[in-house]
Amino acid sequence: MKNFKNFIIVAALLALIFLSSGSPNIIYVLASINVVVIVFNNLVRKSIAFKPYFLNKFNIFSAKFSKEFKVEIPATLAFEKILEVLAESKFKTITADNETLQILAIASMSWKSWGENIYFSFQETNGSTIIRFDSAALFQIATWGKNEDNYRTFFEQLEDSFTI
Repeated sequence: MKNFKNFIIVAALLALIFLSSGSPNIIYVLASINVVVIVFNNLVRKSIAFKPYFLNKFNIFSAKFSKEFKVEIPATLAFEKILEVLAESKFKTITADNETLQILAIASMSWKSWGENIYFSFQETNGSTIIRFDSAALFQIATWGKNEDNYRTFFEQLEDSFTI
């Protein structure tokens, strides 16, 4: 909630600047909208509550990638295994909710993207678990394959963790 208040303050300050300048140039208005969206995305990035915002199909400011895979273990065990693999990966675990079986991890900024939020959700059916992997870029329309690379990197590490 604190992040949302900071966003409102920044947006209000930008609005005051434009209103006080008389007739704002459209380029400045568009640049300001971009700045507000970037600031907002960075403020709410580490909150799992904003998962629907980043993964929404109408969010044109976020390139998304989703993949589901099935494992033959219970959801709680799969949840613990994903956390174990994340601890050894290049991703940073931000939130791990045992009750809802959801995980939020982040990938750092690279030359391909401004960074990505990586979400894991678990659904148990008949003793096996479907794990959903979602990777969403923070502020870009394309990630040049970075979202898919995140999946491949993580999945390879997960497979390696199962071998003895």
